[in-house]
Amino acid sequence: MGNNIKTIIIVGLALSLVNCKTIEGLSKEDYGTAIGAITGAAIGNNVSDDNRALSTVLGTAGGAYLGKVIGRMLDERDQQRLTLSTQETMRTGEAQRWHNPDTGVTAETSVKESSTQKQQVEVKVFKGKVTEVPPLNLIGEEYRANKKVNVRGGPGTDYVVVDELAVGEHTNVVGEVIGKSWYMVSRGGVGSGFVYSSLLTEVPLEDWSVAETEESIPVGVVDVATVTATRDCRVVTQEITLENGESAVEEVTACRGPNGWEIT
Repeated sequence: MGNNIKTIIIVGLALSLVNCKTIEGLSKEDYGTAIGAITGAAIGNNVSDDNRALSTVLGTAGGAYLGKVIGRMLDERDQQRLTLSTQETMRTGEAQRWHNPDTGVTAETSVKESSTQKQQVEVKVFKGKVTEVPPLNLIGEEYRANKKVNVRGGPGTDYVVVDELAVGEHTNVVGEVIGKSWYMVSRGGVGSGFVYSSLLTEVPLEDWSVAETEESIPVGVVDVATVTATRDCRVVTQEITLENGESAVEEVTACRGPNGWEIT
């Protein structure tokens, strides 16, 4: 897919992250939060070839957020770079550091605190396909099928086949069924069934693809299931220093969700 076309698609996806607000009336710091979601992939796709996949995925991941003080200290490009490094720290647990020689901004993100929580989580599922949603360890990562794979209505071979994945097809893994080697998978952000875990392989971040959006799913075919879920949570510290020596430190808390890391 051409870069310009991909950027248009990504920006369309990102707009859905802020569709509950209008830009008019936003404070500058809230605008920083919104613009990080809207322009994430568009800016990210122009950073460099090496960072393009990272920027595309994380820029539209649904957790684009900057602290209110930091949001008003940075320009749009540095807002986005900090959003990307924050989300990569959330995902990997590893500190990220960067410097922009054009603006003089230096930033570092690091994990201050990690925890595992058990919570009731709402998961969207397709009606008539997913017949059971057992407790899950949430993952929210992209995987690919090792072979042609049956997707079943529940975590076991005694459940009916409701979908399939082609060889090499990418899918979002919502989570792993607790106590069973089965993954719950989704299409367009909606749970579509279960796959035996050994039949899927985690996709490296640089190979992640732009997934189908929920807007393409017909109305009336989705239910919401309340699931007992175990999820990783992290408190990420954002620290920036400007060229004039002014600095700020803020924290962002996020937990794994069905479709990736979510700001809490």
